Amino acid sequence: MRDQETATTPERQEPRPTWIKVVAGGLGALLCAHLFATAVFVGPANAAKESLGTTLTSYMQPYFQQEWSLFAPTPISVEYSMLVRGWYDADSSTEWVDVTQLEVDGNILHSLAPSRAGIITRRLAGNMRKQYRLISREEQEVLAGNYHEDAWARMEEAMLATPDPSSDARISYVLRLDRAMAAYATQFAWAWWGRDSGIEYVEVQIQETRAPRFDDRGDDPSVTTREFGRRPLYLYDDQDSAAFAEAIGRFR
Repeated sequence: MRDQETATTPERQEPRPTWIKVVAGGLGALLCAHLFATAVFVGPANAAKESLGTTLTSYMQPYFQQEWSLFAPTPISVEYSMLVRGWYDADSSTEWVDVTQLEVDGNILHSLAPSRAGIITRRLAGNMRKQYRLISREEQEVLAGNYHEDAWARMEEAMLATPDPSSDARISYVLRLDRAMAAYATQFAWAWWGRDSGIEYVEVQIQETRAPRFDDRGDDPSVTTREFGRRPLYLYDDQDSAAFAEAIGRFR
C-alpha cells in the first residue's frame, strides 16, 4: 500500500482594507506635522517660526508646550576647567595649556555623538573642587605648595599637622585626586612638549567659571582659580602613554 503525501497549501492572506491604509497614512502625516511644529516652536528664532506666528503658538499652548524645568530644575551654573604647565627646573616653565578646552574641541565640538573622553579633566577638576571646599584653609595651602620629592607622603604629613585636620579618609581622597591630576599632567606634558623636552615637574590649576545670576545676566561670568603647586612626574602602572599621546595629537 503506497502512502499518499498530502500537500498543504497555505491560506491566502486577505489584503487589508483600503480604509485602514488611509487612516494609518493620515495619522502618520498628523504625527509628522506635530513633530515639525514642536521642533519649530522650541527651536531658536527662525523664518518658519516668524511666518507661523500666533497660529503656531495657539496650537502648541497650553497642551503641547515644553516645560524644560522638568528636566533641569537646577541648571548647571559652574563650569570646571583644568590647566597644565610643565617645569624644566624650579625657575623656568612652559606656558599654561587649558587641557579641558582641548578635550571639548577634540571630542565634543560639532560632534553628533561626542566621546566620553571629553569630560575626563572636567570631572576630575569638579571632584577636586568639591573636596577642596571641605578642607581647611591650612590644608588648601598645603596643596598650593611645591613638592619635588616624596610629594604625597610629605603632603599627608603636613595636612595632618594642621590645626583641626580633616578626617584621614578625606585627606586620603584629596591626595588621590591630587596624584591623579599629576599623572594626567605628566602624560599631557610628554605628549604636548615631548618626553625628551627636559620637563622635570608639572603643575595644575583648576578654574571655576560661574555664570551670573539671572537678575545680573548682562554681567560677565566670574572666574576663580585654584592653585596647586609643582609635583614630580608621576605614572600609574599600566598607563598607555602611546595611546594618550595619539589622542592628544588628534586634539592639536
